[in-house]
Amino acid sequence: GGGCLAAAALLLLSACGGGSSHSPTPSPAGGVYRQHVDAKGGFIFDYPDAWNVYEPTDPGVQFLVGPDATDFAEVRVISNLPVSFGTSDSQSEKEVVDQLLAGQPINVISSLQVVVNGLSGWQYTYTFTDPKLGVGAHVHVFLFQGNRLHTIVFQALPRTKFDKLAPIFQKMLNSYKALPLPSASPSPASTPTPTP
Repeated sequence: GGGCLAAAALLLLSACGGGSSHSPTPSPAGGVYRQHVDAKGGFIFDYPDAWNVYEPTDPGVQFLVGPDATDFAEVRVISNLPVSFGTSDSQSEKEVVDQLLAGQPINVISSLQVVVNGLSGWQYTYTFTDPKLGVGAHVHVFLFQGNRLHTIVFQALPRTKFDKLAPIFQKMLNSYKALPLPSASPSPASTPTPTP
């Protein structure tokens, strides 16, 4: 729902200590947004017009945007998973996500089941340590579409910036839509034949 990232911000503050005690105001999420359409990756994603679009150094990242190099949103779409997920496969989805995150140098604060514009999945909030900038925060959303996995990472580094960015990240997540999966061409048997 609409308050997932706000809840994540509160969890981060309580788990990491510090930060302000007031709720983030939605005003930073206002302003002009642009729409990014990625036909190859299969998604649509809105982002603040004032943010920079970066060229990802990782070829697995389809889209990278942020106000600066340490605070950003990143989209990856992994196609052709060996299995296909339906909307009722939440435990199987969670197992896949847990395997993806296993062994990572992170401190998981929370995980919760989410649905974003018809895509089911999981949202993990965790902290990590950057050797130069200290503790950062990620909200990592994993959304399943058949045999395709959409991952969206929202990063704040240092984590103290998370409160300010959370309403913007939430608006961006709410805008995320998957384009339809490519369908197989109809077989000749299913093509209607015109009658004279």
